[in-house]
Amino acid sequence: MRTKGVGAILGCAVAIAAAIVSGSEWMHWRAARRYLGTRPDTGHGTHALVVLGFPARADGSTHPLQRWRCRIAARSMTPGAFVVFSGGAVKGPWVEAEVMARYAHERLGIPAESIRTETEAETTWQNIEFTIPLIEHADRIAIVSSPMHAARARRYLHLQRPDLAARLTPAADYRPFEAWWLKTPTAVHELAAIARRNAGRMVVRALGELDLRRTE
Repeated sequence: MRTKGVGAILGCAVAIAAAIVSGSEWMHWRAARRYLGTRPDTGHGTHALVVLGFPARADGSTHPLQRWRCRIAARSMTPGAFVVFSGGAVKGPWVEAEVMARYAHERLGIPAESIRTETEAETTWQNIEFTIPLIEHADRIAIVSSPMHAARARRYLHLQRPDLAARLTPAADYRPFEAWWLKTPTAVHELAAIARRNAGRMVVRALGELDLRRTE
């Protein structure tokens, strides 16, 4: 009986884990298709890729999330494309953009002449804001990160520069079950960001209604 009970618990745990992973996969798959540009992608013209930063490890080595984003950038490149790594020294002394750019060049073979760095951004909003001067001449723009994070950054570009957002093209960011152990916590983080945004909107709406009532 005890063995059966343990087996049932293990089976239930496996089923829950599978549901979580599958749900995360679906959310990332969906996100990879959101907030893209309206301009037809002809595959021609200057191609810019913006790689969103993430803190390095305490010893300055690359974090798995950084390596994943660099791999996405490498496989998303087209002939003549350039890559902008964005991110400052947010946690610790290591500049995110520089750590990722070095890894992309030395380990993944992205040519040094194709690499640019933006080393001041501390948030995803700033990743977009601070890279705009480096990419506004590009005909095609791709945001590189985990699919859900990249979708949020594309949304920010739509808010900051709708004219540039029209040029957004997808990166090769979604592959089924790739880095699934990273996708799940990323999905949780992005869902929390969405919840905070929606809560903020509700507060603003409630305050607006309260002010309206006071003036009636």
